[in-house]
Amino acid sequence: MSKRQAIIPKGWEIYEHLTFAPAVRKGNMLFVSGNDATEIDAETGKLVIKGDIVQQYRTIYEKLKVVLDTVGATFDDVVWTCDYIRSKEGYKGTVAVRREYFGNSFPASTGIVVKELLSRDALVEMDAIAILDK
Repeated sequence: MSKRQAIIPKGWEIYEHLTFAPAVRKGNMLFVSGNDATEIDAETGKLVIKGDIVQQYRTIYEKLKVVLDTVGATFDDVVWTCDYIRSKEGYKGTVAVRREYFGNSFPASTGIVVKELLSRDALVEMDAIAILDK
């Protein structure tokens, strides 16, 4: 049986000090932890979350792309996502972002409206599952 492997992309070494991994691979399954739009501000070097829900989705998908690239996968390998959103305001605008990354081949998905997320400025957090060919 294959061993569980933490996936930590290059440049994401901060995760080595946390109690969870950005993703975990076991066999051909990849489980991606919940991501919000947290990024490092180039000017201050501090963690920030910027933008409306559409911009935050784009940031999250770019982070997901980094994780997928790390294991040689693509968005075609993603079979499920779960979105935790704080409000439906602007949510329809995220459809264009999903099409940008998935084309017209969408994974199964669940959307849940929540009262709050851990990061105060986060409007959305998303986790995912991918099945890898290799």
